[in-house]
Amino acid sequence: MRSARLAVPLVLAALALVSCGGDSKSSSRAGGDLAGDAEKLTAQAAGPNQKARMGVVDGKVTLTLKGLPARYGEFSVGISGPFRHRKGAALPDYDLQLGARDYGVGLSSVNGKSYVSLGSTGYALPADARRRLVKASAKGKNGLTRTLEQFGIAPWRWETDKRVAGTERIDGVEVVHVTTGANVGRILRDANTLLGFMTSLGLTRATGLPHEIGPAARRAIVHNVKSFAGNSWIGTKDHVLRRSGFRMTFTVPRADRGKVAGISGGTVVGELNVSEVGRAHRIPSPETTGPIADFRIGVDAVGDAQDAEAGR
Repeated sequence: MRSARLAVPLVLAALALVSCGGDSKSSSRAGGDLAGDAEKLTAQAAGPNQKARMGVVDGKVTLTLKGLPARYGEFSVGISGPFRHRKGAALPDYDLQLGARDYGVGLSSVNGKSYVSLGSTGYALPADARRRLVKASAKGKNGLTRTLEQFGIAPWRWETDKRVAGTERIDGVEVVHVTTGANVGRILRDANTLLGFMTSLGLTRATGLPHEIGPAARRAIVHNVKSFAGNSWIGTKDHVLRRSGFRMTFTVPRADRGKVAGISGGTVVGELNVSEVGRAHRIPSPETTGPIADFRIGVDAVGDAQDAEAGR
């Protein structure tokens, strides 16, 4: 199991950076020399913006890794659901699904109360876990960025070498297409935000994730990135991030593989869509609630099963 726990971190930080399919249509208005405009657009998307107060996020990252047992070679992590931000609230309200491999939980925040859910039963987040989310979310400047920041998802902080590539339409909305590079080391450091939260709930063991990505592992990956192509699409009029993504490949020399549990290389592809911007969604409290101790019993049972599978 150790190999999978060290392999997955790349996924988690990537949830917000990646491109995806859909109905985008390109125009011919290119702008490869408009780096200044690209920087301005990205800053506007990350800054205070009432237009980004509510919507739906849907993101997934897929890893294809070499050098691991077949059952760990390809897998996905995803997060999806509606959000809305109330002025002065410590956290946005949201009803999200967080999944890793074949395991998923619900995460909801409603009127100042936060829950983790299994099925229709919600369990009040422990105070330390909620504090983690509040602290991370506070880095965001609008409803969308506050929702993503609590999980360490911040493409506006990772992107480099931004260039305007032209204009397109996504779901009928005109957007500016920006091509980007990325600071991979910063992505991996931000992944520890989500890993720390998941560890506080016992979810890292259940999903086979590490507690953190240490400096040696980060260096081994950063120094061996072979290709990286990123893209973002930002609303022309409302400056709301509508789509963002990347595709990255890396190859780890034999001498460094011990730092990443034997991984010899791989490809990371992810996708984030932001849809229904400005549309209100009902964000309910869990149908029933139970003690967090019951949740931990369930999570530990999944972790025991993971360990037993890995020991075969």
